[in-house]
Amino acid sequence: MNVSGLTKKIVAAGFLAACMMSASVSLTGCLTDNKKDTTAVYVDTSKHDSAKHTPWGPETVIQAGAQGNTALGSAIDLDTKKALLSNAALAVQGTIDLVMIYSDSSLQLTSPVFAKAAGDVPLATAYDATKIHDTQIARISTKPEDSELAASTFEQTPKLNNSFLFDGGAYLVKTDKGKIAYVGVSNLQGDGNTASATFTISLSGL
Repeated sequence: MNVSGLTKKIVAAGFLAACMMSASVSLTGCLTDNKKDTTAVYVDTSKHDSAKHTPWGPETVIQAGAQGNTALGSAIDLDTKKALLSNAALAVQGTIDLVMIYSDSSLQLTSPVFAKAAGDVPLATAYDATKIHDTQIARISTKPEDSELAASTFEQTPKLNNSFLFDGGAYLVKTDKGKIAYVGVSNLQGDGNTASATFTISLSGL
């Protein structure tokens, strides 16, 4: 029996196996390292909150009155945050977003289109139907915390072109320029066509 030859074959086989194991470990190590690097980048990225929280613009407080109030404007331009008297409103009627009216025995916040169609709001009868907007109003309970939430809330909330006006009322409205506006009502005085109210207006930051 050739022990020397057998020994040489065993040593050679052992050396070959060792080399293969070494190469396998090296290759496995490379694959594992790459996987860890990829996972680490993914985990790091996931730690960052990608959701945006755009703040509202500053709040502006104005006063408006129903159509019989000669001291306060009834037509509200939310983009400029102003309540306009009848003549001033007629000059820029395409920019009017809301009208405070007393109609059908109730105080209402309406679109110019609704105010014109109501039939008992003299200041709106002269509005040009080709210029005014049928503003949509979403009634809400509280002001959304940021502009993104305001946009999604507006989309998901039923909307009409008129709403009852009451102390503590809160609304989301899309202006003629496409901005979401928050409108809060307070200090409601009176209950007829000379009534007045304080409006807190804030525009979306988007």
